[in-house]
Amino acid sequence: MIKKISLLILLTLTLNQCTLPQPQDIVPPTVAVVFPYEGAVISANINVNILAVDSDKIKKVWFYVDGVKIGETTDSPYDLPLSISGLTKKVNHVLMAAAMDEKGNTAYSIPVNFVVAETQDIISPSVVIVNPLSGQVVEGIVNITAYAEDERSVQSVEFFIDGISRGTSSAYPYIYNWNTSDISDSTSHTIFAKATDGGGNTAISPVIQVTVYPRIGPAGDNTAPSALFLYPVAGSVITGTVHVSVDLFDNEGVTRAEFYVDGQLNTSQDNPDSPWIFNWNTVAQADGKIHSLYVKAYDAAGNAGTSGLMTVTVQ
Repeated sequence: MIKKISLLILLTLTLNQCTLPQPQDIVPPTVAVVFPYEGAVISANINVNILAVDSDKIKKVWFYVDGVKIGETTDSPYDLPLSISGLTKKVNHVLMAAAMDEKGNTAYSIPVNFVVAETQDIISPSVVIVNPLSGQVVEGIVNITAYAEDERSVQSVEFFIDGISRGTSSAYPYIYNWNTSDISDSTSHTIFAKATDGGGNTAISPVIQVTVYPRIGPAGDNTAPSALFLYPVAGSVITGTVHVSVDLFDNEGVTRAEFYVDGQLNTSQDNPDSPWIFNWNTVAQADGKIHSLYVKAYDAAGNAGTSGLMTVTVQ
């Protein structure tokens, strides 16, 4: 009996001293090419913008063009220069990025196809702020959204608030989230965006002015929510499944949003995020005709507001 007790004590002490091995990291990073995007036409040397994330730490990021390794970096953000001097013009080139974590796990991005233009790009892009609207009252996190286009490709959109650069977006939709929580109430602020194309040409949007929400006022919520389509763009021709994006705003928060096609409810969601992004299957409307769209938003106080009526053609 004493031997059994001694053996049990010895086994217990041995187990307490054992350290279980930590699980090995076998999950590779996630990597994607942000710019150039699929089908981009570039006319000058560019910076390849790569997104790489990992559960632990990214060790290095690099990229290939037509199977040849071009550059490598260990510093975030992962922007690497690409010279077009040795690339054949007017033919398709394939760019792929790769990332490795601290444990040696490696991942590769989806290939991106781009073309080097035969002639110099001398045409500037165009850019406009589509949200918020000039004169609008805003508060909290404001999704400043710009629409930019170019006859070849848009490389980036930079956002300025009160003349100070606040952030840059390299992928559509071009959005900067502006946190107004530390800004004085009832103050006016100017916003504009600067777009750069693949040839280095730039353009500046018209300046808009907004007012940060004044919280001093009568009790009770009498402010209706608002909604603004970010995508698709009015007058566009669409087909298949469309990723509809709508910016929602309310002084207290939107509790429900409804999407209407030709006056009929198509999709709704409680407590939606902003921007509200959902998939619209256009098969039922694919008749080559113009269809009307609008969004209706509700807040907790029962106030309701609608976006402007927008029309698109469904092929």
